[in-house]
Order: sequence, then structure tokens, then C-alpha cells
Amino acid sequence: MDLEQIHQTARAIALSGGEVAMRWFRNRDLEIQLKADESPVTAADRTTEETMREMILRAYPDHGILGEEHGGSLDSAGPLWVVDPIDGTKTFIRGVPLFTTLVAFLLDGIPQVGVIHAPATGETVSAWLGGGAWDETMNRVHVSADRPLNEAWFGTTDPSDLFRRHPEFTKKMLQECEATRTWADGYGYMLLARGDLDIMVDPIMAPWDIAPLGVVVREAGGVFTNFAGGEEAMGCSGIAVASAGLHRRVMACLGAAPRS
Repeated sequence: MDLEQIHQTARAIALSGGEVAMRWFRNRDLEIQLKADESPVTAADRTTEETMREMILRAYPDHGILGEEHGGSLDSAGPLWVVDPIDGTKTFIRGVPLFTTLVAFLLDGIPQVGVIHAPATGETVSAWLGGGAWDETMNRVHVSADRPLNEAWFGTTDPSDLFRRHPEFTKKMLQECEATRTWADGYGYMLLARGDLDIMVDPIMAPWDIAPLGVVVREAGGVFTNFAGGEEAMGCSGIAVASAGLHRRVMACLGAAPRS
């Protein structure tokens, strides 16, 4: 498959989805419902995903699709698109402009293309396997250089959630790192891929959250693993860092086996 062409299509899908989502952004009359897992969902989430699905089916009618709001199967063999129309619905509902639209293309379960797009700020980072990582102006991006923990900026979506699941690790990271910020969800991984953030950690992720992140971070020169240090493409946790050396230091704080 021509991954560069698929990458261009994936970017177009993410940007078009973002345009739809922005029609509801900071709309105080937006109706909020709760899903079975008690996470919020809105008409913006559903309509945005419908638009993205329509674009995929027009371009690749024989490809599978998995989305947060309208389902699908991650076990589908062959080509599969994974989309999250609004990554950070709570952020979106609050009127904070750091929500993202995520698109990934997988082949036999392995992410080949990833896009992180922030509609409210106009920022994008995307990548395809072997093709590098690129920003919204199609300039190449790269993670920051290796550095000790006391010079590193550490980000996580929800520090209280990280603390509940990994209290000792959270305390060590807060004590050791130069600064901690809560740039939420996909936006933090965009910052990391651009070299603006050195570490991004999330203790639990859905498939549509994590699908595009690994290929974007790795193509930007970074390391992306789960909490056990493995590189499984669709694990439920994520540790993304700028360098192998910094990854070893983060994993030492976690107490897990370092990545070989």
C-alpha cells in the first residue's frame, strides 16, 4: 500500500472532522449524555465521527473502521481505520481548546499511519511508518534531545488518575522532573513529538486513544511503550519519551523492567 497517500487521506479526514467538531465548541446549549461507562458523549462526538467514516468509505470502501462512538472491531484482519472524533470530550465540553481529533490506519493490527489534530488551535502532527513525522505545515518534527530527569518536562492527562493507579511512580516523577504539566490526551503526545515536552504518561487508554500515538512518537525519534516496557501497538497504557536514555530513567521510577 502507498502509505504516503494514505497519510494524506488521514490528515484530510482529521482536519474535516475537526471542522465539524468546532461547530459545537463552546456551545453552552450542547446536550451532554452519559455512556454505559459514565463517560460523556455529545452530538458533536457522534456527528464528527459520522463525517470521518463517510470520508473513509468514499476513499476506501473495502476497509474496516473502528470508532469510539459508532463501534467496529479491532480484530479485523487487513486494513483498518481507527478514529476518535473528539479525544478529550470532557476538555471539549469545558471549552478548553486542547481536545484533539485522532486518526490511525492499521494493517493486520499494526499502526502504519497516525494523525493528531487540534482543531481549536490549528495544530497537527502526523506520521507514516518509515516516512517521518510532520507538523501542520508539513515541516519535519523531532522529539527533544536526551536529558536527565531533573531537566525533563513531564506530562499526563489526569495526574489524580495516575496517582491512584501508580502512587509511588507518580510521587517519584513529581519529585524528579523539572516541571509537570497536564496537557491532556492526544495534545500532550503532539507536544512530545514536536520536542516541546519530554515525557508523556497515561495509565489507561482505549484503542482509539492509543492507535495513532506510537507511530507518531516513534517516527519523531521517540520511544513509546506500555507500562511493562513492551512495544505492543495497541496496549492499554502508554509511556512516550524523547529518548531511550530518558525512557530507562522513567522505567526505573516505575520499577518495571527497562526496555532492551
